[in-house]
Amino acid sequence: MTIESKIDKLITAIEALTAAMTTSQKPAPVHTPTETVTAEDLQTLCTQIVRKDRTKKAGIVSVLGEYNANLISDIATHHYSAIKAKLEALL
Repeated sequence: MTIESKIDKLITAIEALTAAMTTSQKPAPVHTPTETVTAEDLQTLCTQIVRKDRTKKAGIVSVLGEYNANLISDIATHHYSAIKAKLEALL
């Protein structure tokens, strides 16, 4: 076996390995909310939670406290989706 044939086999093996690595290392999809959550949506959700079970008001206050807020309007809008998920867990 000549050096040239060994180099050709090595190049072929490297190309196959590179192709296998690039197809198996697809980037994870980025989570983007499919809906826009508004302050009104959160307020409505809080009202539903309290109407269903008044003892969960402390849970709502705790969720808002995680964002150093007393009111929904004190929280930046980019946190609304995460807050909605936490509030829905109280239902």
